[in-house]
Amino acid sequence: MANLQLTSYECIVIGAGLAGLIAARNLQRRGHQVLVIEARNRYGGRMSGQYLPSGQWIDRGGQWVGPTQERFLALLDEYKIRRFPSPNQGKTVLVFNNKRYEFNGFFQGFHEGEVPDIGAAEWQDAMSAWARFQELAKTLPSGYPQSNDHTKKLDSKTFAQWIEENTSTDFGQWYFAYMARAVGFLGPAEPQQVSLLHVLWGQNCAPQAEHPEAELIHGGAGQIPDKIAAELGERIRLGEPVVRLNYDSASVTVETSQNTFTAKFAIIAMPPHLAGRIIYDPPLPPQREQLTQRVPMGCCAKILISYEQPFWRKQGLAGLAQGNCQWLELCADSSDPETGVGVIATFVVGDRYIRWRSMSSPARRAAVLSDLAIYFGQEALFPISYDEVDWPGDPWTGGAYSAFMPPGVWTSFGEALFTPVGPIHWAGTEMADRWPGFFEGAIRSGEAAADQIALLLREK
Repeated sequence: MANLQLTSYECIVIGAGLAGLIAARNLQRRGHQVLVIEARNRYGGRMSGQYLPSGQWIDRGGQWVGPTQERFLALLDEYKIRRFPSPNQGKTVLVFNNKRYEFNGFFQGFHEGEVPDIGAAEWQDAMSAWARFQELAKTLPSGYPQSNDHTKKLDSKTFAQWIEENTSTDFGQWYFAYMARAVGFLGPAEPQQVSLLHVLWGQNCAPQAEHPEAELIHGGAGQIPDKIAAELGERIRLGEPVVRLNYDSASVTVETSQNTFTAKFAIIAMPPHLAGRIIYDPPLPPQREQLTQRVPMGCCAKILISYEQPFWRKQGLAGLAQGNCQWLELCADSSDPETGVGVIATFVVGDRYIRWRSMSSPARRAAVLSDLAIYFGQEALFPISYDEVDWPGDPWTGGAYSAFMPPGVWTSFGEALFTPVGPIHWAGTEMADRWPGFFEGAIRSGEAAADQIALLLREK
């Protein structure tokens, strides 16, 4: 609990996810008086984990790190958190239209390794379209999308329209639709829901070809928020939703469900739609209000299934599977080699999630295990633990992996995503222009917000 005697600060950070914790920590390290206010009764936001009775950890939120995610790697090194390569020895499984293939490779947009024996015409259709997609992405400059004739044209289309115009086979169409449902910066979203401009922009600033899932973390990413929070100590208040924020050019007053605090600045480190739930006085500019109505969170449940050992390796499989099964399109081996326990992380996303979530709990479990058995064999039906993480059902997140831009939003309202409003600044992985939707994006946005506030405090 924070010191009840102090109610005025230099900066109040609303949201104790990774971005908010980093922003507050960095400001405190510079000697500034900060307070973090969090609606949940825990730290971390979408960075959350737990230990199973077997001793194996599971990450209920994000879990991977890649070689170009420099700020996240630096954070892991700072707290002396060890990493290990994501398990990938063995063959990948592809299931497409009820046919099963094994191959030494991987694809998620870009492709590496062997080509699955899906058929030359089908594979060439996907690869030719991928080459055109990459060329189109190169027409965008770096940074946030700007509004001009070119971007408006791209923003007026859905990704589904582009897929329809550029592919001619079932596999080619699924290849890109799967990408929309699997990649972090895309929400995930169904291709008819997301702007083509948003997909192209994400390809430039968070490309799968840079291997964002290259490594896992011993003990899980979920251990990190507690380490940062320990440095902040009593400067964090949990279980206090912010309901109102009054501001003028010189200060902000933050009202929670229990208390009132004042500060010179505020950093709102929340997904845009959650930031829009706060009552602002005076109201935020119309462009910002309109933005928060139009940036939905992805529709995704994460499921973690553990086994006494990674049995799939006996079959020469990598524990990586992709395909258009009824419920699961992506599964990944998340086993820590130091525990010996086998763990598969998988996801039910988009339209599949809507249908799956309406089922009873036993039926949902049976559906997931049934698809795993198609990918990995009958042993998949007998786990030692099964955990569902229903991110759309979490009122303080509202979805996962992140928010995405539907058609027309970037070029009409996108500038409001990152533009401060008086003393109010924004942070969160959705605000990053490099690795949005990933932990790296959250850290970068938190660092940038802290730098802005620190500069303004020096000027006052």
